[in-house]
This record gives sequence, C-alpha cells and structure tokens, in this order.
Amino acid sequence: MLTALSEKLTQNGFEVLLVLNAAEARQAALDMIPAGVEVGLGGSLTIRALKLDEALRERGHEVHDHWLPGRSPEDHRRVLRKQISSPVFLTSVNAVTLDGKLVNIDNTGNRVAAMIFGPEHVIAVVGRNKIVTDVHEAVFRSKNYVAPVNTKRRDDKTPCAADGKCHDCDSPARLCRVTAILEKKTRGVGRFTVILSEEELGC
Repeated sequence: MLTALSEKLTQNGFEVLLVLNAAEARQAALDMIPAGVEVGLGGSLTIRALKLDEALRERGHEVHDHWLPGRSPEDHRRVLRKQISSPVFLTSVNAVTLDGKLVNIDNTGNRVAAMIFGPEHVIAVVGRNKIVTDVHEAVFRSKNYVAPVNTKRRDDKTPCAADGKCHDCDSPARLCRVTAILEKKTRGVGRFTVILSEEELGC
C-alpha cells in the first residue's frame, strides 16, 4: 500500500521517502536538514515524540517552536511568523488519502500556512495510521479523532474533549477552524518531502 501511495504523492509533486519505523523516520528527517539552518516546527505530536526538536537544538539549529512555554503573546506570534519564513519547516499531517492528498485541520493556521507558502523545504513525517481512503474520511478522522485527542491533551473545554466526537461546536476553545487540502505541492514552497513510515506515528 505504501508503495502505491508513494507513487500517487509523487504524481502530485511531493517527494517521498519510505521508511520502516520511527527511528528511520527520525534519522531521515535529520539527514535532510542542512547544518546551521533555521527550522520551524509545526504543532505536531509526531515531531515531539521523535524528539526531533531536541535533536535539532543539540545540533545548534535555531528552532522556532511555538509550543515552548513562557512566551509573551507578542513573542508567540513572532515565532509563528518565523516558522513560515524558515528555510525548513518540519511537521506532520492529520491524514493522507490513497490518491495522494494531504489533509489538515488547524486552529491558528500557522501549520497549514507554512505547508502552503514560504519555506524552501517542507518535511512532513507521516505514519501509516494516517492513511485514509479519501478526503471525506480524512476530514472525519481529523474532527472525530485528532481534534478530540488534542483538545483533551490541552484540557480544552470543548464537547469533543468530553466524549471524543465532533459536535461542530461554537466553543471558544474549538480547534477546527481551517481545513486545508493539498491536492498538489504548491508553488509557494520549494521542496515538499513526505517521510512515510510503515510504523504508526503520532495521532
């Protein structure tokens, strides 16, 4: 299945690297990032679980990570903008369809913005658990699995955090505010590499 998906993603303008597990995915991402460049990090449990943020800092990269605590609102927004202008943007996706589309639902929009425009190289690390049949299933997965997991993790007071199901709510804490479907790699980024793992990664 991954080989066929790789072919579809390639047809859609994405570069694809197939790996077996988390360790290979982590090393592949690090190998693609040149020494000394600034790196933007999207809001991704996959990237943090692989400890790529820590590895990059240890290598001396300036890492623009809005998940770090203790920032003022102004500094937080500065970091979000830096992610879009960084040479490399490292992230994951909510779902990838069998015909090679990348689907993401965001709250602030910084992650999808950087995947669409700005960086010289976007690198998305994707586990096989995120593969779905089509866009409809991708949106369903994002709203009825990914969003509830994240709202619960963040202790947001949303209906989906309570019962794990999307209510298309009007909660002030709602995460699902923008849906981005990358049917093809956009002209707004240089390269876009999908590291596709046989192992399940992230949520």
